[in-house]
Amino acid sequence: MLKRLFLLSFFLTIICCGIIEDTSEPTLTYTYIIKNLTGSELLIISDFGREQLTPNNSEFICETISSEGYLGGLCSGELEIRIPNTNTGYRCIGRPKLSENLCFVEDHLLFTISEGTIFTEIKTRTYEYVLTSDLLDNAFVLPE
Repeated sequence: MLKRLFLLSFFLTIICCGIIEDTSEPTLTYTYIIKNLTGSELLIISDFGREQLTPNNSEFICETISSEGYLGGLCSGELEIRIPNTNTGYRCIGRPKLSENLCFVEDHLLFTISEGTIFTEIKTRTYEYVLTSDLLDNAFVLPE
């Protein structure tokens, strides 16, 4: 009897004090689309080891789950866009101090969805950027 009374008081204390209360914030899915309209196939590589050969008229899509009000961008801290069978393309880095100035835009415009981003919100929490043919003309020789 004493044991039952102790267990009951223990659980009531936990519940009344909010120890078991779920305090997690609701999460939302954010989608980023990089559409390839360059007229050529591109190899898109993220820093999570994902490599995707992206033909013309196709998309590189990634999603991130975060709390409401998230102002990040893309789904990684680095992105490389390579023109296959060449050593040219772009390397974009989401950490300003590590920037190599090899991105097709200023790095911070790609890794944010706040003011000044290159992304356009096409649906709620879905952002898109279109790569065009002039991207191929201005590609950098990338270091190995």
